[in-house]
Amino acid sequence: MLMGDKIRWLRKNKNITQTQLADALSVSPQSVSKWENHLSAPDITVLPVIARYFGITMDELFNYRLDALNYKERFIRFMVNNGMLRFGEFTLKSGRRSPYLIHSGYNLTGSQMSKLGEFYAECIREHSIETNCLIGIHHREIPLVIATSMTLFNKYGVDSAHCVDYDIENTAFASHEITLITDAFTSGASLCSALEQIRFKMNKYPSDVVVCVDRMESSDHSPVSAKHEIENRYGLRIHPIVNADDIIKAIESGVITAGEYSDKMKDYMKRYKRG
Repeated sequence: MLMGDKIRWLRKNKNITQTQLADALSVSPQSVSKWENHLSAPDITVLPVIARYFGITMDELFNYRLDALNYKERFIRFMVNNGMLRFGEFTLKSGRRSPYLIHSGYNLTGSQMSKLGEFYAECIREHSIETNCLIGIHHREIPLVIATSMTLFNKYGVDSAHCVDYDIENTAFASHEITLITDAFTSGASLCSALEQIRFKMNKYPSDVVVCVDRMESSDHSPVSAKHEIENRYGLRIHPIVNADDIIKAIESGVITAGEYSDKMKDYMKRYKRG
């Protein structure tokens, strides 16, 4: 992302005008407009002011990350350490026998939920998702939506509305750019049900969906992954924090251990993984 695009994204997510940003930075509105249209760049002395105003580091302003995989590794280790990623013999809702289970959002402590919200917020920032409303369908997503919303504001200065199940008929949210916050999915049946529920109550689908894990599996009736099938069907984007390939890489690199289920993971993916 170019610097001008980054500033525009930060400004829109903070829900302020070019004039308001210019006032905060002590520059002219024309300067902000030129930055966002790639006609000029901020002076080097203004860059730290921009970073402080939006609550980010200079590295984040320049889209610089020392080790992109580190973020995924940290999340996978967090899931294992907190019982969200488990290895064993599990029967999924789809009926498939899986050597691993994603069990997110259940019985987490305040500190665990806060940390989980940080990872979701990081995923939203990482993919430059322009949203001003986070939504959850299931009751277990209520604390996750709130934790993500609070992190977006406290860490990145993004002030988003949020609503869950019983609130989503509220017409106040009808004009918002909606992002659905949910957990993992396999066949995508539960996710499709959630999307249809949102469409029924709000007369539109979310523009983006953030999930903790994409299992990269197909439904029983499709040659492509559930992720790609749902994206094509509903015209939205699904952003996983990690996917099944990331988990296998984490096992192979020693970030986590899966014991006897390491090979079973690979065999399972050979059977069900789709592009």
